[in-house]
Amino acid sequence: MAELAQGDPVAVVEARNTLVQTARRAGVTGVFLGSFSDAIMPEAKKILSEAGPMRSENTLRVLAFLRTPDALGTLVDSTNPRTVDDAGRRLVAAGLLGVALDGNGQTGLDSGVLTSAARSIAENLANEGNWIVALEDLRALNTIALDPALTKENRTEVRGVQFGAFQNLAVRIEASPGPSELVQAVYRAMLGLRGKLLDDTTAGDVENKEIARILRIVLKDVADAAIKQWNGLTSDRRAYVAYEGVLRVGAQLLSLLEGRPDSKADALRDGIEQGKSELADAIRNFGG
Repeated sequence: MAELAQGDPVAVVEARNTLVQTARRAGVTGVFLGSFSDAIMPEAKKILSEAGPMRSENTLRVLAFLRTPDALGTLVDSTNPRTVDDAGRRLVAAGLLGVALDGNGQTGLDSGVLTSAARSIAENLANEGNWIVALEDLRALNTIALDPALTKENRTEVRGVQFGAFQNLAVRIEASPGPSELVQAVYRAMLGLRGKLLDDTTAGDVENKEIARILRIVLKDVADAAIKQWNGLTSDRRAYVAYEGVLRVGAQLLSLLEGRPDSKADALRDGIEQGKSELADAIRNFGG
């Protein structure tokens, strides 16, 4: 840790690798990782509060492999745009959440810890303006939602938090005067979610009905945004592809959650392809 805090760049990387390799050693136990984390975390927090990007980002990489509640909490805190101005650091931290969450229940990442982490990630995401960081946050929420350590009640709560985060992003997208980069995060996260739900969903249960209700709001907001921002979309192919993708993949997700095709959602997808007036007609028919 002294090398991480004070060494030259080569020494920092060597120190990081040694710490990570120790945490990943074959046969390592949760008891060892807990003690290892206790020894590392005080200095790690000091580096994160005082050091520059190079030392901080290497320290975050060490924390990801500790897989303890304290280390996970510090990673989540590092994705908070209200306290971490550096988008690069937030991106590193958010991208490492998937590693940190792969703890197999060995180091205290129980249902309560995971649910609390999901709430905090969603709070940070509500203030995130960088779409790439937002995407990593959304992916982390889905990783938590699929964690076998969650109780049934907490899984329902985390799914609600996850889709609530999509809803918050959709509201922000709709409020934008022109095409919003945040739609890139929503589109890519939905693509990943579609594959996971194919394996994980049980059509027609109460949880899925509530998620479907929220997803319908998300689709309505993004479709409304497309109408409002139509001139920008017609001149920006990349943005158009993402908006169309949200409506297309969202319709597929609805059919998975509801156990049947949703023709009104399909009409939104078709409408954006056909033109502004056709999309407006589909929105009126979609309701909400």
